[in-house]
Amino acid sequence: MTSALLIFLVIVIVVTSTLLYLYFNKLGPWKKGASPAPAPAPASGPTLPSITDFSVDRTLSPPKTDTYTIEPYTIEGYTVEDLNKLSQNVTFNLEWKNGIGFTEAKVDKIEVYHGVMPPGGTFANDSSVWKLRETITAEGYLINFAEVKSSISGLDNTDGNDNVPYSFEGRNFFKIVAYYPDPTGTNTKLEDEVLHNDYDYYYVDTNEVDTNYGIVISSDELVGTTELLTAETVTYEPRLDTSDSTDQPIGSEIANQYYDFYYYVNESDANPKSLFSNVRLVPTVDSDGINFKLESGGKYFNVETRNFDINEFSEGSVVKIAESLEEKKDLKGHDKVIMLESGNKYLFGFDGFKTMNDDWVDDDDKYFRRNIYIKKK
Repeated sequence: MTSALLIFLVIVIVVTSTLLYLYFNKLGPWKKGASPAPAPAPASGPTLPSITDFSVDRTLSPPKTDTYTIEPYTIEGYTVEDLNKLSQNVTFNLEWKNGIGFTEAKVDKIEVYHGVMPPGGTFANDSSVWKLRETITAEGYLINFAEVKSSISGLDNTDGNDNVPYSFEGRNFFKIVAYYPDPTGTNTKLEDEVLHNDYDYYYVDTNEVDTNYGIVISSDELVGTTELLTAETVTYEPRLDTSDSTDQPIGSEIANQYYDFYYYVNESDANPKSLFSNVRLVPTVDSDGINFKLESGGKYFNVETRNFDINEFSEGSVVKIAESLEEKKDLKGHDKVIMLESGNKYLFGFDGFKTMNDDWVDDDDKYFRRNIYIKKK
């Protein structure tokens, strides 16, 4: 009897334990279904290439030979043939620095285009007006932080891209395009990214243009090359001009004005970091429109310490201020977007002055920090 009772109790305990386990672990009303596997993160595309420090030298040169001459200011005007031949005396030398994205996207080539909007004419901004002048495929120019140059001159014959001789008279625009493989691997056609297009910055809307973009060459300038003894070169670059010139008024707007300085740690951040407050931009005496000293509270900025700890204006650090192309994209509620450069190093927010190819600059967000957003006090 005792043994039977003991066996019965053991059976009751086992059954009860089994039911409790099933209820609490499998059958209970609070039991949730198995958690689904987390959705895979969306595949991010490659870091797209970009460039900075774009500039153009325009050189007017004496004719290479004296086999062609033209009398300036003739009553009957200049023929198309005249202007085409005289354009051979013009050379544009383009320079820029590659940013991040060339290596990551495995850029295959860079194409350089030239287009001319004739006096009083229009510019379609399509393949009908853009002329491919150079294709860059050398690997050393297709990587991050490479310094790249391209030269465009008037043609004497049809070139390798089937361009016939054409006139440079009018407003000259330049476009730079990078091509890279489809990151998904599903398309054999190369993807393209426009790195620079003068016309996009020149043409603001139907009622407004920005004449800082596009280099104007007149027929008189072309004819004048026949009388030159030596070449004359002028450099055009994104810059701030503190002179009274009406064609580059940005510097005169910021000179001796007070601004708060900000930067974004990450490009997608909603709110910026405060960098400097109540800073006056003081042009230097010999300023060419880009050289400034920064003053706050009666003291001047020191590049070495990145503080306002210099008492005398003469001892303050000189920084070059360039207009960032981000200003054309999104001001993020600020007045202007600039870049501060000293000794070929740019200010990357609180991270200090660094060269564009510094090992520290290893992602898009760090690269973006060179954009300094300023807001007028």
